[in-house]
Amino acid sequence: MMKINPSEKLSAQKNGHGAEPPDESASVEHKAVDSAPVTGGLDAALETIQSSIDQQLQNATGLITQRVMDEVSKSLRQAKPAVIVGPERRLADPTGGFANLGEFAQAVRRLSIHKTPDPRLTSMVRKADGMDESVLSDGGALVPTQYANQIYRDVLEESLLFEKARKYPITLGNSLFVPVRSMTELGVTAASGGSLGSWLNGDGVAIAPQKPVYSRVQFTLNRWGTLLPVTDELLQDNNVALSHFILDEGGIALAWDLNQAFINGTGLGQPAGILASSALVQAPADAGQTAGTISYTNLVNMKSLLWTVAPGDMSGVVWIANPDAEAQFEQLKDSAGRNLYYAAGTIGQTPTAKLFGIPVIYSYHCPALGDAGDVILADLKQYGVATKAGGQVETAMSMHLYFDAAEVAFRMIYRIDGKVMRQQPLKLPNSPNSRSGFVCIEPRGGGPAS
Repeated sequence: MMKINPSEKLSAQKNGHGAEPPDESASVEHKAVDSAPVTGGLDAALETIQSSIDQQLQNATGLITQRVMDEVSKSLRQAKPAVIVGPERRLADPTGGFANLGEFAQAVRRLSIHKTPDPRLTSMVRKADGMDESVLSDGGALVPTQYANQIYRDVLEESLLFEKARKYPITLGNSLFVPVRSMTELGVTAASGGSLGSWLNGDGVAIAPQKPVYSRVQFTLNRWGTLLPVTDELLQDNNVALSHFILDEGGIALAWDLNQAFINGTGLGQPAGILASSALVQAPADAGQTAGTISYTNLVNMKSLLWTVAPGDMSGVVWIANPDAEAQFEQLKDSAGRNLYYAAGTIGQTPTAKLFGIPVIYSYHCPALGDAGDVILADLKQYGVATKAGGQVETAMSMHLYFDAAEVAFRMIYRIDGKVMRQQPLKLPNSPNSRSGFVCIEPRGGGPAS
C-alpha cells in the first residue's frame, strides 16, 4: 500500500479551502523524491516472498524425492525374484523343467511309444543325420544340463588326478599347442648353451643376443564314450533308482578310465600316461632288496629325484600308490623310530593319508608291488589336461536303439587329452642326478614277495 507524504496532505487541504493551487514543479519534485523509497520497499518485499517460495519448493521437492526413494527401496526389498515365462524359461532352466532324470526319461518314453506330447522336450530333440529333428524317435533327446553336469561332478570326485592336473580349455577346434621351455639341463636356457643373460664387465660392452629354446606340446581331444541300456521296467517303476543308476555308473566309469589313462595311457587315441612318459625317472632299488617290498631308502631316494618348477613348492605333489602298499607304509619309520606314514583321519583335520607329509592317493591302476610304478611321486602341476571349453559330459538318450529288447539307451561322450608337459628329465649342475616331476622305483625282484 502506497504511503502519502504529510506535505502533500496539507497542500490538498489548502487547495480545498480556496487557497492558491500548489506549484506544479514543487509537486513533481516531491513525487520524484518520494518514489525511491516506495519502489525500493516493493522490490524488497517481492524478493522476500520469492525467496520464501523457493525455499518451500526446495523443501517440498526434497521430501517428495526422499519419499519416492523410500517407497522404491521398500518395494525392491519386498520384491520376489523375477519369474521368466514362456520359451525363455524353458531354455534357462538347467533341469529342463523335470524333477529328476527318471521323470525326463519317462516323458521321452511316453512321447515315443504313446505319442503323448510333452512341451518340455521341444528344445531337447537331437537331430540324427538324414532324419527329421522334429521327430523324437529319429534323433533322440538331450539330457537336461543339470543332470549331465552331475555326471561331470562325479568324475571330479572320483578322479583326484584329473582334479589336480593343470587344465587347458580348447575353445576352437579339437587341438591346442602349448609352448614349454625345452631345457635338458637346469639353468641352460639359451639355444647356444648357458644362460640367456650375461654379466657386462665394463661400460659400452655389447649384449650378446641369445635365443631361448622352446618346444610345444600338442593336445588333441580324444573321444571317450559309453552306451548304457536301461530296461523299460526300471523306467516305469522307480525314477530315483534310474537317476542314481545313470549318474553313478556313467560318472564312475569315466573316472575309472581317466585314472587308467593318466597313469598307463599310451597316447594313441587316449591320454598319455605318466608311466609312458620319457620324463619319468626311476630311483634305484636297494642292493639285494626283496621282491615286492618298499623300503625307507626307496622313498628317500624318490624324494631326492623330484623336481618342482618353483623350488620347495609341494602344492601339486602327491604319492600315487597301489593300495597294497599301505600295509608297508604303516611300518615305515625313520632312523629315530618315528612314523613316516599317517593313515587318513589319524591326524586332526587331515582327511587324506600322508607320507613324509605329502598326500597319498591310492589307485588300483598302479602296477603290482615290486614293479616300476607301484609307487609314484608326481607333481601334477606338470601334467596337462585339455578338454573342450566347458568340459561337461555330452549326454543323450534314445528310445529306439534297443526297441526290440524294451530298453532305453543312454549315451555319454567326453572329449579329453592329457600328457606330461616336460618330456625329459633335467640334469642338475654339480650333481650326477637328473630330476623330474615324476619319479618311481625301479623293479625289485620282478613281483610280489612269496
